[in-house]
Amino acid sequence: MLCRTWRSLRCSSSTMPDMIELPTPVAEIAPMKPSLAGRCRPCFRMSVPNCRNSVNDGTNDPTPAGRGRAENMAKSAAAMRPAVVAGTVLERTQAVLAKLTPREARAASHLIATYPMAGLSSIGAFAKAAGVSAQSILRFIAKLGFAGYGAFQAALKHEVAVGLQSPLDRLAATSRRPRRDDFLGRFAARIVENMTATFAHVPRADFERAAKSLAEPRRRVQVLGGRFTQTLAHYLALHLDIVRGNVLRPDPQVGAWPDRLADLGRQDVVVLYDIRRYAPDLARFAQAATGQGAEVILLTDAAQAPAAAHAKITLAAEIGMEGTWDSSAALLALTEALIARVSELAGPRLQTRLATIEALRTAMR
Repeated sequence: MLCRTWRSLRCSSSTMPDMIELPTPVAEIAPMKPSLAGRCRPCFRMSVPNCRNSVNDGTNDPTPAGRGRAENMAKSAAAMRPAVVAGTVLERTQAVLAKLTPREARAASHLIATYPMAGLSSIGAFAKAAGVSAQSILRFIAKLGFAGYGAFQAALKHEVAVGLQSPLDRLAATSRRPRRDDFLGRFAARIVENMTATFAHVPRADFERAAKSLAEPRRRVQVLGGRFTQTLAHYLALHLDIVRGNVLRPDPQVGAWPDRLADLGRQDVVVLYDIRRYAPDLARFAQAATGQGAEVILLTDAAQAPAAAHAKITLAAEIGMEGTWDSSAALLALTEALIARVSELAGPRLQTRLATIEALRTAMR
C-alpha cells in the first residue's frame, strides 16, 4: 500500500492534525501487513479504514459485513472532523472559540491578541509564546478547517497581501478578470454580504461598551478619521453634537494634534476611524491618547489594524469589494447603529436636549 500524500498532507479520513512523515523510503512501504492495508499512517493509528488518500492493494475485507464496518467507521470519522468555517482566519477563530479545549483556547487567545503576527511565525515560536505545545497549535488550526500549518500561514499571508494592495494593484487584477453581466446587481450583492458579515461578527458586548461610553454626558468625545474616513468621523460627530454635545473634532493638520492631546484625560473618549491602507499618524494619535488616559474606540476594517493595539474597543466592518475600490457602506451602517444606540441610551436627556435645540432654531428664524 502506498499513501498518495505520504510526504505532505494530512489524511482526509483522520481527525489527527499530525503531518504524515513516514521514516522509510516509498519503495519499502509496500509490504505492509494485511491488517493495515489501505490505511496511511495517521489512519492506522486512528483505526480508520479505507483512507481516501491510499491506494488499495486488494487486501481489504471485500465482504458486505467488512464494507459495512468500513462505511460506519468512515462516517464516524467524518462526523468528528471539524467543519470548515468561511471567512478570515480571525473570523474562523472567533467562530470556534466555544468548541476549543483550554489549551487550544489559549492558542486562539494569543492569535487574536497579536493577530496576525503570531500565526506568521514558526509553529515552535507560536507554541512557545502561547504557552502550549506544537500539537495543541496543530489541533487548534485543524478546528479552523486547515489541513496543516502551511495552509494556515498561506491564508494569513493572503490577508496581509490583500490589505496592502493599492488601487493600482486592484485595477490591474480586475482588468484581467472576464467581464460579466449585471454589474449593478453584483455590486449590490457584495454590499449586502459586507453588511451581513459585519453585523454578524461585531461582538455585542464591545458594541454596547462603546455606545455606553459615548452616551455618558460627563465624558468629552473627540472624533478623528483618515483621508477617506474623515467623512464618517464628521458624520458621527454631527449626530453626537445633537444627541449629547461636548464633541470635538481635532484639526486635520497633524501638527496641531498635540494641542488636543494635551487636554485628554480619563474622562475623555476618542473615536478613531482608520481603514487600509492604514495611516501611521492615526496609530500614533491612538497611542498618545491612551498614554494620556483616554478611552480609544476604533472603527476599522480589521482587528489587526495598527491603531487597534492602542484601542480599548475595536469594531470592525467588512469593506472589501471586487473592483478597484473598497466600500465604506458597512462602516457607515455600523456608525449609524452606534448613533441609534447612543440615542436610545440617552433616554429623557435626549428629549430635553432636542426640545431645547428646536426652541432655539425657532427663535433664530
